[in-house]
Amino acid sequence: MTKRETNISDKQVADSLRDNLLELERETTSEDLFRLAQARNSALSQSGQYRKRFFWPALGTSLASVALILVLINPVETIHPSADISITDIQIDEPLLDLYEDLDFYDWLASAES
Repeated sequence: MTKRETNISDKQVADSLRDNLLELERETTSEDLFRLAQARNSALSQSGQYRKRFFWPALGTSLASVALILVLINPVETIHPSADISITDIQIDEPLLDLYEDLDFYDWLASAES
């Protein structure tokens, strides 16, 4: 079977299907069309209710997850350097300051032990 024969047979099948659907539409009574429309509307209204019931819990769970992540992963405060820092603005812990002042003594002590 060649490509051309396949295209012709596909076209024939499509034409046949279209003709069958048009014939079925002409033969269907108005009562049947009314019942089909009612069934369609009923199905559409039920699917909308399911989406609404699913939407709110999913949205609530998503928002709670985001809030929990924000609480648990608190971003570390960043330090922004400033060009106008004076020595008086720096706060030093008093015991640490004493350690730096006695650094010469500790340096001598380390060299004496070795």
